[in-house]
Amino acid sequence: MKTDITVIVPIYNVEKYIRKCMDSLLRQTFKNFEVWAVDDGSPDNSKEIVKEYAKKDSRFKLILKENGGYGSVLEYGVQKINTKYFLVCDPDDWLEDTALEKLYNFAESKDLDIAVGDKYNICLETENKKNIKSFQPVLNIEPEKVYTDKADVQKFAFGEVSPHAKLYKTEIARNIQFPHKVSYTDTILYVMSIANAHRVAYLNIPLANYLIDRPGNTMTAQTEAKLRNTIAVWNSMYKQLTNSFDEKEITALIYFLYLESKIVLKTESDLPAKNYSDKYSDDVLEIIKKLQPYKSVLSKYVNNKIEPYNTNSFGGRVFFRGFMSPVLAKIFIKQYIKIERKAEK
Repeated sequence: MKTDITVIVPIYNVEKYIRKCMDSLLRQTFKNFEVWAVDDGSPDNSKEIVKEYAKKDSRFKLILKENGGYGSVLEYGVQKINTKYFLVCDPDDWLEDTALEKLYNFAESKDLDIAVGDKYNICLETENKKNIKSFQPVLNIEPEKVYTDKADVQKFAFGEVSPHAKLYKTEIARNIQFPHKVSYTDTILYVMSIANAHRVAYLNIPLANYLIDRPGNTMTAQTEAKLRNTIAVWNSMYKQLTNSFDEKEITALIYFLYLESKIVLKTESDLPAKNYSDKYSDDVLEIIKKLQPYKSVLSKYVNNKIEPYNTNSFGGRVFFRGFMSPVLAKIFIKQYIKIERKAEK
């Protein structure tokens, strides 16, 4: 019988956590899946732990590759797996026992390209669970409703972008490109899959557990590397979206890129003053310049003429007008960073 789902587990320096992830996969009530544990040149004992599971269960496969970063693991997986669906489970996280069963049945019953569930956020010390909804009420995304209109499908990009509790149809992700040795590439996977999708739906059940405060977790780091990675991810999404789609097909995703550009700015403002460099402002300026040709598209969202996207909270209309000005953009970028720095003191 052909396997239905591949669970991709990217592995790098997670020997303290990997058993919990693997055990959660062993407990799945859905049985027709395989695990690709892709060791990205990890120097620790993670691979030896995975070998134990592979010996016990033939569905578990250890794949060794040279270090290329999280994106290279995603790229390897989506290009080589041959199952109808795949799911990404980070090795320091774990699934609820019924996660694959519920997501698979949901996707099959509604012929979905992407099925999105909810997750639990968990702190390392307390292990208290907090149910995190994938979508805020302002987006008006109804549970279990299938969305097929392009504008409605693209609303999903404005929810939680992490890979938790998301089942993808493999064919929509085959051609996605991922920069290597760059973090946060799960955003690329989700947004580009949304761009390629025709049928998406939301299952409002928490099915994954996200360990939010693990030491070394990329989401908790505020470093120059985080800024460089965020810029690289933005540029990758911009290039793929604008090269592959007509502007009219991706207007909501262009606005998503605008909001992401402000996250880049916020990340820049978080840098310690001693590490700050005008080079970073120049890199961000290049991002803003790429958005300037889309000023008329973006203005419809920034001016709140399209209700579901009323999420512009990073500087308002004044900064938008400044960012969209070829003459004033650099000045507004620096001013924005100054204001953010003051606000954090």
